[in-house]
Amino acid sequence: MTEIVSESERQRRVERMRDVKGALQQGMNVEKRTAQRELKADRWCNWFRRRMDAGADPMSVLPDALAELETRIDDQTTAAIRELKADLVKALK
Repeated sequence: MTEIVSESERQRRVERMRDVKGALQQGMNVEKRTAQRELKADRWCNWFRRRMDAGADPMSVLPDALAELETRIDDQTTAAIRELKADLVKALK
């Protein structure tokens, strides 16, 4: 018998599978990954609140957030590459 699934339920299932796959790729369980995501969301909410409380133009907050995100990604990527290079140098000695 074929189950009829609503669009919202289908989306929920797709998101759940994406979460499960992401957790497996990172070697953790879904609950831990969800908790980490919630912590990140809280940090971003605080970041947005600080910007808005400081009188930032609402139209500039989202571009600023995206620029902040790109900067953080660049910093973390650079650090990870440096760490990998150092590990490779040690392994080749």
